[in-house]
Amino acid sequence: MKILTRREFLKTPSGTLWSYYEPCIFRGLSIKTTDSSDYENDFVYLDLIGEFDIPKDSEYAEICARMEQGESVSASFEETRREGLFDDNQLFLVYEKEDVKNMAKTLLEILNK
Repeated sequence: MKILTRREFLKTPSGTLWSYYEPCIFRGLSIKTTDSSDYENDFVYLDLIGEFDIPKDSEYAEICARMEQGESVSASFEETRREGLFDDNQLFLVYEKEDVKNMAKTLLEILNK
């Protein structure tokens, strides 16, 4: 893993696995889905934590309330969003290839238990 400035992070390729970083605090887990040829000063990403489909007749808070009551909702890994914060002071933790391999191995071990 390594920590990059926003300027450095914008140069990373599509497919980069990353988290927001503040000194000693890591937030979220996402995949960058664009590169610098798509956006010069912004990027699009897929959030891997807490995403689910929201049917047209439902609202986000309603679905969260149903899950709080024990209802199971399928996770979704298709919705992307543009970051759009333009915070030049934001730092990013970027997972390197070996980190991603080890993470995938660990997640697959859960399925085999």
